[in-house]
Amino acid sequence: MCLQRHRAAGTARRQVLPSLTPERHVNRGSEVRMGRSSKDKRDIYYRLAKEEGWRARSAFKLLQLDHEFNLFTGVNRAVDLCAAPGSWSQVLSRKLRGREEKGDGGEEVKIVAVDLQAMAPLPGVTQIQGDITKVSTAQEIIRHFEGQPADLVVCDGAPD
Repeated sequence: MCLQRHRAAGTARRQVLPSLTPERHVNRGSEVRMGRSSKDKRDIYYRLAKEEGWRARSAFKLLQLDHEFNLFTGVNRAVDLCAAPGSWSQVLSRKLRGREEKGDGGEEVKIVAVDLQAMAPLPGVTQIQGDITKVSTAQEIIRHFEGQPADLVVCDGAPD
């Protein structure tokens, strides 16, 4: 994992995520490109996700967005649309509930994950197996938040 120092607004920040450029990585003497084939799933993010216990390498996208833009600041109610396999819900759970357990949050943290596919349970995450385009699914999300608006809605979905 490379560490890079950045100067922004006169303060030094460390970027702890590997570069997101599509660089080639050497693996056992052969050249490997990210996402080239199922055999090449051993790219840096895949390996790092497995080492750190994330469900998928996409967790690093949300972690980097939070690192750059402080997305989770002030968030107590979050919705993850198109959530399966659950890596973004896992990030939300670890970050938001971790803050709550430290006593840094005011309200109770509520996280709702929605997908057509079932997911393995995650601590502190309410799962709804439903279609995000249906009004009934939206109404179920609102019920879980007891009529309060979500502070953050994330979606890493793509049309099938």
